[in-house]
Amino acid sequence: MPKPPPPTPEPKLWKNIAAMLEEMDDRSLRGLVHDLYKLAPENRAFLAAWIGNEDASVELLGGYKAKITAQFFSRGGPRLNGGCDLALCRRLMKEYRRVTTAPEMLGGFGIRGTIDLGLHYIEVGTNYVNEIGWDEERPYNSMGAVAAETSKLCQNKSGQKWASVFLPRVRAVAKAARHIGYGFGDDLADMAAVFEETAAAFETKRAKREW
Repeated sequence: MPKPPPPTPEPKLWKNIAAMLEEMDDRSLRGLVHDLYKLAPENRAFLAAWIGNEDASVELLGGYKAKITAQFFSRGGPRLNGGCDLALCRRLMKEYRRVTTAPEMLGGFGIRGTIDLGLHYIEVGTNYVNEIGWDEERPYNSMGAVAAETSKLCQNKSGQKWASVFLPRVRAVAKAARHIGYGFGDDLADMAAVFEETAAAFETKRAKREW
């Protein structure tokens, strides 16, 4: 018997919360934020990154990386039963990007962290496949799509300066995937080519400006 769909969140919930926040004084608002701060490490990392704390930005990214890694590896080895929720990994990446590129985020590192997290997903997934294999198209389509998205971010005006920073990792994961089928090796070779070209073009432009 199929499972019933999850309940739909109350569409008016945020409207109700926002209305209550409008009625709160400064002291009550600080108390609410403090309670959220104490509630979870992710909240503390987000708030610290929001005010520009670099260490907290690293912690925030690290938390998302750990959640993605946990989908593939547990207790030092690949997960053989369960796990590997690719849809969850994609949602985590989208959530991270949304959180760190919000207009009010003073200290978010924007596009660099998003590239880093997408590349981490590809690296962990490739390591998993090379350890135990995965004989279906689904994971390669997912990681290949993230590779294409990461390449576009690298070509973005704000992302070009990070191409050379991530290039060693891109080269390494492309090499690790070169014998994997389903077109995945080609997808990562294409990503590596984009990072190579973007890094070279950015360095050429910078050299001209310095000259």
